[in-house]
Amino acid sequence: MSTSSFTALLEEDFRWPAIGDKLFSVEQPAHGAVLTHHSEERLYHLTGGYKLAADLLVEQAEAQAWRRRKLVYPIVFCYRHYLELTLKSVLQQYGPLGDLTSSWTHHRLEDLWRDYRTLLRAVGGETSKDQGTGAVEQCVAEFAKIDPASDAFRYPTRRRGQPFGTELEMLDLISLRNTMQGIANYFLAADGFLHSLTEIGSLAPEVGDP
Repeated sequence: MSTSSFTALLEEDFRWPAIGDKLFSVEQPAHGAVLTHHSEERLYHLTGGYKLAADLLVEQAEAQAWRRRKLVYPIVFCYRHYLELTLKSVLQQYGPLGDLTSSWTHHRLEDLWRDYRTLLRAVGGETSKDQGTGAVEQCVAEFAKIDPASDAFRYPTRRRGQPFGTELEMLDLISLRNTMQGIANYFLAADGFLHSLTEIGSLAPEVGDP
């Protein structure tokens, strides 16, 4: 690019970096997004936020088809991270009911799901009529196979340059969104069930009480 053409580019009417620019500012409070430092509230907004972001990106991909090849990667990552945060959140909040704790040191969906099933069994949350848990388990296993370390849709290759081994060549984004909504509904119901157990436990009389 010549000096003259670069100078002409600078004179175009579009946003260009300027001295004094700040990425994190509160210059326009009306446009502000409130950040919380309370860990439980932060986790609540993070979990819902990643799913909402994915849903909105699917809408954008459907509105303009050419965007799909770009948006598919953040869409899948956001849905996967939503799923991971959901499982970790459930284990953090309700794990003590089954003598379990939530681990924040890994991204392994299959391990998180195993602990979740252990929790359900411990509280009697599995029945022969429960098909939802089995359906979600299949989806978790599918995600764990496609993206075991939560990096297949964030980077072009693995750390040492190896390609990601996936047989996928195309993905139906609407089907993905609908399936994830079903999973979200399932966990909403599971949260209600587990929360009811904590309420029962808090109302139960201590041993020795009259």
